[in-house]
Amino acid sequence: MIHDHEHEYDAATLQRRLDDLIAHARFGAALDLVTEFQGRGPLPPEIEHPVLLARCRALLGLGRWREVADLAEKKLEELYALRPDDKKPILEYHIAAGWAVWRIGRPSRAEEHFRAAYHISRWDFEDLQGMLRSRNLLGLCFLGAGEIQRAVAEFGRGQLQARGAGLYHEEANFSLNLSIALAKLGRFEQADQELTRARSLFGERGHSRGRVQTRLCLGQQLRIRGDLRDAESHVRGALSEAEEHGFEREHVIALEYLGDIALDQFDNQSAIELYDQALLIAEKLAPEGDLIPELSRRIAEVHVRIGEPNRALITCERGLRIARRINDRFEEAATCRVMAMAHQVLGNRERALRAAREGAQLLRKIEAMYELTRILVWSGEAQLAGRDPEERGSARDQLWEARSLAMTMNLERWVERIEKVLGVDLEPAPTRPIVRGARADLIPEGADPDCFRFGIVTQDPRISELIRILERAASSRLPILILGEKGSGRELLARAAHELGDRKDRPFVVGRCSTLPEGHLDADLFGHDRASGPGTGAARMGLFEGANGGVMYLDEVSELLVGAQAKLLRVIEMGELRRVGAAGVRHVDVRVVAASTRDLAGLVRRGVFRDDLYYRLRLRAGEKAGHIHLGRLGPIPEPYLARQRAGAEGHHRPRGGARTRRGLGRSRVDPAPARAAGRSGSRWSFRAPARRGSGRAGADRDGAPSSPRQPVRGGAKPGRDETHHAAIQDEETRHPPRGVRLHPLTLLVLLPIIGS
Repeated sequence: MIHDHEHEYDAATLQRRLDDLIAHARFGAALDLVTEFQGRGPLPPEIEHPVLLARCRALLGLGRWREVADLAEKKLEELYALRPDDKKPILEYHIAAGWAVWRIGRPSRAEEHFRAAYHISRWDFEDLQGMLRSRNLLGLCFLGAGEIQRAVAEFGRGQLQARGAGLYHEEANFSLNLSIALAKLGRFEQADQELTRARSLFGERGHSRGRVQTRLCLGQQLRIRGDLRDAESHVRGALSEAEEHGFEREHVIALEYLGDIALDQFDNQSAIELYDQALLIAEKLAPEGDLIPELSRRIAEVHVRIGEPNRALITCERGLRIARRINDRFEEAATCRVMAMAHQVLGNRERALRAAREGAQLLRKIEAMYELTRILVWSGEAQLAGRDPEERGSARDQLWEARSLAMTMNLERWVERIEKVLGVDLEPAPTRPIVRGARADLIPEGADPDCFRFGIVTQDPRISELIRILERAASSRLPILILGEKGSGRELLARAAHELGDRKDRPFVVGRCSTLPEGHLDADLFGHDRASGPGTGAARMGLFEGANGGVMYLDEVSELLVGAQAKLLRVIEMGELRRVGAAGVRHVDVRVVAASTRDLAGLVRRGVFRDDLYYRLRLRAGEKAGHIHLGRLGPIPEPYLARQRAGAEGHHRPRGGARTRRGLGRSRVDPAPARAAGRSGSRWSFRAPARRGSGRAGADRDGAPSSPRQPVRGGAKPGRDETHHAAIQDEETRHPPRGVRLHPLTLLVLLPIIGS
């Protein structure tokens, strides 16, 4: 009895000591303690499983995955055969086995173990916390394997479950992991929101490890945005807390992130010292763990910078071997970039580009946008330095893609770097006074006068931001892409771009790709040359030549066939076109404004629209890429409608109309609003007439420029067909108009390609 009592006392003490050591990531000490206890003799049945599970957790921490997989799956077989009702140890062995088999490259088997643990927690114990733990582990499994979208889904579902049950600690964990996953996808704004939620929950509950982890994540995200001072402050604070509480893994990560900050500051010596210090601790924790590939890649990058590429390759090989062993596809792809850098320094250009391509391909597959941007920028800069025109063209493609991704993620410092490499830059928006010359009774109450001068009634600051973006790019050849539904005001914005630019006194030519005659599209756009033989017509200019010196507006650009897309790309890139039937090229100076109602990104994925042309045309609008969603808009108030009915009779001529004062920017109100209001009480139309010599310049069949008052082939018709509708939908008749109803719209501005 005395012996049993002492054994029981030793078991309780052992359990507390093991839990404390594992909680502080002291896995080696925990394993030594288990081994010492097992050396005393056979374990009593009541503590056999707790001790073996502690051994599994310690081995997992040390990265000895295969030992854990063998031990846990062997115990599962025994339990299912001999004690199938002993669900608690079965649950824990499933979790340990799932983690281990995932790390040795068997993700489908790991998913089976985690889902088994989830169902045992749900159906046998009705343990919501156990269910959430299994779901969190499943999400981490997906995240580490590069299935980031699946990880986001699991973390999101777990977060909702935890919030509904009032489990704040579990909700905080899910929010933190969701933030990490979103950051890897490049969705930094959403990642910030989730991180803020996690920090709040951890702070309220006094969870010290959670606070340290959130500060580390915040510091890393600030560093990515270029805010190095605040990033360093947060990471150093996390480092102090990790040292105080003995959180060794967080200690390693903090040193790693401080090394990243030093690297961004070009302090290579400090960076290598911090990385070496972190690696020393990480090797003690887990020589084959997930921190080793991260640190190996970073150390290798410093070696490249200080001119030691051979050491860099050796270090990369170690990290790559472990990353592949533990199925860390993100780190595998990121290491390819550093290997490419090392090969480039050694003069192995082909190997360098091949490694970069492999890394970019894998990063696209796992949708890791930030790291993809980094590898595209490096590859583009490396190839742009070459002399091969085809290689330089590929480099520009990659740089434009990287620029688009950087704009999507709101990473301004990366955008500036890419623009500098491409040799283009946007001029700052000129300071312009607010238009005050318009009659007060013609401007809706609260409407933005700067937008109203282009025929747009709005109070929405996002539309004003679009106009400011157009102003910044006004004096360049930047192509513009406008995406939106029919009737959303795409041509209004195109004309605004023309009016704001230094080409406002030059032609504004409209080509509607969806209505150009089938079989004659190339000739209509690019012209037709005289050719010998029967049935050939006279030479004539195309729309692009008619727009020389001005702006070419291509509506429904998605309708262009692949051949015409290639020619359009040539015009944008080099300012060159070849008439149908001609041998030589002609040079034109045309700014292209393209518009479409279709999803061009989807067409690119289907192979219908050229990806290189899409990247030439794609950029962001406002704060981030994507659609601008405007809410439902209030109606025009009845007193204003009454004034406009009177204005339609007293201020406008039957045809052409009297122009408003100059302050309205040559907009005029069409009588259509009164009629439309009479029918629906909520619809407005605005007309933006063409400038003299700008709206309809084209080419006739004899090759001579047509009169400015003649419509070009495929262009907009004069008169009523020039009207652009901006619908304002009815909600509550008491509210004033809030803006023009632009359907979900994206304005995308792109810089021109610099020739080889």
